[in-house]
Amino acid sequence: MAHPVLGDLLLMRTKSGAYWEGETGLGGRPLTLAIEAPGEAEPVPAQVAFFERYVHYPEAAFHKAEDLLVGEYEDWVRRPFPADWREAFAWVALSIPADGDELKPWDLSFECLQDGTARRHFTCFIERGHVVRVEVSG
Repeated sequence: MAHPVLGDLLLMRTKSGAYWEGETGLGGRPLTLAIEAPGEAEPVPAQVAFFERYVHYPEAAFHKAEDLLVGEYEDWVRRPFPADWREAFAWVALSIPADGDELKPWDLSFECLQDGTARRHFTCFIERGHVVRVEVSG
């Protein structure tokens, strides 16, 4: 499906339900999208608004996750977190919950720019509006 705001999307069906997958650009880098699709429905206006709220203000994505993200960064990289979060991370993925409801589970992923060639991904899981855990992969 070609969405006028979210771009080209592909419907993915899994055992736990369906979601739309796509990729958009953000500051010259790709940003992967996963949009919940209850009943295989197309994205609703509230999901588009959710997307726009974060993409037009990427600092909001970092601030949503920073409470746990900064500590994980310092544990992995073994140095203080820089004053500008963009020196530490590139935001690379966003999931958008059903109905664009921030209180439902969703997540953000950041690629670490300071861990050499590993380029680990720090995925921040958000529930009830707050980051509850960070998983590091790569």
